[in-house]
Amino acid sequence: MMNEDRIRMEHELDELIKERFTAAPLFCHAQLFVNEKRKEPVHFGQLTILHYRMFGGVSDIVYKAAAAVELFILASDILDDIQDQDAPSKAWMQVPLPMALNTATALITLSQQALMECGENAEIRLRLAAMMNNQLITAANGQMLDLANAIQEEQDYFEMIRQKSAAILVLACMAGVMLAGQGWHDTVAEYAGEIGMAAQIRNDLRDLLRWDEKSDFINRKKTLLTLFLQESAAENDQWIADYLEGRLQEDDIRDKHHLLKEACERTGTILYGSVMSRMHYNRFEELLDSVPESPPFRDYFMQLLA
Repeated sequence: MMNEDRIRMEHELDELIKERFTAAPLFCHAQLFVNEKRKEPVHFGQLTILHYRMFGGVSDIVYKAAAAVELFILASDILDDIQDQDAPSKAWMQVPLPMALNTATALITLSQQALMECGENAEIRLRLAAMMNNQLITAANGQMLDLANAIQEEQDYFEMIRQKSAAILVLACMAGVMLAGQGWHDTVAEYAGEIGMAAQIRNDLRDLLRWDEKSDFINRKKTLLTLFLQESAAENDQWIADYLEGRLQEDDIRDKHHLLKEACERTGTILYGSVMSRMHYNRFEELLDSVPESPPFRDYFMQLLA
C-alpha cells in the first residue's frame, strides 16, 4: 500500500505542475526541483494520506491533497536552503537565484490552491486554508529564529524547533484529518510536533558530525548539541569554543575532524543527542496509542517514519 500511495501521489504532483505551470521555464524548473526532492526517503504527503484514512476518509482526492503538501514542503526546503546558504549541491541552488525564488513562490501558491480544491465543502476548505496559513506563519517565525542563530540555552532551541520543524509535520498530518471532515485535533498536533522534535535532534546529530558544507560545527550553528558540546568540553578542547565564538577561522580547524568526533564521544554529546531524540519519539508513540482511531494504522505509520 505504501508504494502505491507514493506512486499515485507523485502522479498527481506531476499533473499539477504540468497543468498549472504553462510557462516553459517555470515548468522545467519545478520538475527539476521535484525530481531532486524525490531522492529523499521521507515523503510528508504520505502522512496526509495516512491521517485521512485514519479518520474515515475514503476518496481518492486525498492523493491530490498529498501532492499539495509535498509541493508546500518542497517550496519550504528551497527557501530554507536559499536563506541558509548551506546546500550548494541542491538543484535549486544551481540555477539563477531569481528563478529559484520565483519557482518556490509559485509552488507555495499552487500547493494552497490545490489543497483548497480537495475540500468537499466550504467549511472544510476554510479550515484547511486557516490551518495551512497558520502553520506557514509559525514555520516562518521558527526559521527567522534559526537564521538569527542567537539561541543561548536549551529552552530557546526547543522553542525554535517547535515552530520551525514541528509546524510542517503538523500541517502534513492535520491536512488529512481535516480533509476527512474533522476539526483541529490536539493529540495529532502534539504527536506530530514530537515527531518533528525527534527528527530535528537526529538531524542535528548527523550535521554536527559531518565535515562538509552542511556541518553545523563548521557553520557555527547553535543547536542543542553544539551548546551541550561547548558547555561540556574539557580544557584541552578550548579550540572548540574558540572556533564557535569566532576566535579561530575555518582554515585553523580544517584538520580537526577526528578531534571533534572524539570530543563529541568523550563529552557524551552523541549519547545526549540520541537520548533526547528517543525521548521525543517515545512521547510520540505514547500519544499515538492514545488515539482510538490509530491501531489499524500503527504499523503503516512506523514504516513511514523508519
